[in-house]
Amino acid sequence: MVQVLYRYRWLLYELVVRDLVLRYRGSALGFVWTLLNPLLFMLVYTLVFSVYLRIGIAHYAVFLIAGLIPWQWFASSVQAGTSSIVDGRMFVGKTVFAPIILVLVPVLSNLVNLLLSLPILVTIVLIFHVPLGWSILVLPLLLVIQFLLTSGVAMFLATMNVFFRDLQQLIAVVLLLLFYLTPVIYPLSTVPEGFRPYVLGNPLAALILSYQDIFYADSFPNWRHLLYALLASVALFYAGLAVFERYKDAFADYV
Repeated sequence: MVQVLYRYRWLLYELVVRDLVLRYRGSALGFVWTLLNPLLFMLVYTLVFSVYLRIGIAHYAVFLIAGLIPWQWFASSVQAGTSSIVDGRMFVGKTVFAPIILVLVPVLSNLVNLLLSLPILVTIVLIFHVPLGWSILVLPLLLVIQFLLTSGVAMFLATMNVFFRDLQQLIAVVLLLLFYLTPVIYPLSTVPEGFRPYVLGNPLAALILSYQDIFYADSFPNWRHLLYALLASVALFYAGLAVFERYKDAFADYV
């Protein structure tokens, strides 16, 4: 896979840039939407949970956006990645084209969106006078782990969607359910103790908690959460890659 990515690195770069440009083509604000989207969601959820429901979390806006930005990377990548092979059917079957690139394009383009959103996150942290210490050095590791997790899930779902097209309709509902089952808009402490092992069984939840540790709690991530997220993400990446490699030669017959 590394050889394929290196061989097609310029094509991958061009497709990622094309995806970013097309996403905002025709809009007056263009790439500003990359910054506005998490801010608008943050304002809405902060209003609901800090003013209406009064969830009682200090600096809730910081807590929320620290989890919301990585969640949007995962959700947007998985949703676009699920239909990536079907949407890129004109490339599938070409002997000079590696179909795995189609799946990685939305993952990488949404990673760019996350990186562009980080200054907004840091600005909000500073506005609320939340300390930001040496734990920020762990951020690159979190990005690598999440890339493996997101890519593995996207490769598996993209493969399955070639044969079961209903999946691309179902994935939006599944992501919505997963959003509310992951501690993004609420702290883990509000989950009943008996259910917490099930929540933490989701490696994305362990990652979200690690982001919140860095940007909200000014602490290094829990090493157990981080280790579990790493091992689970590597396993899911190789599982997704194995399924993709197993069925990729049949894509041209079904798309």
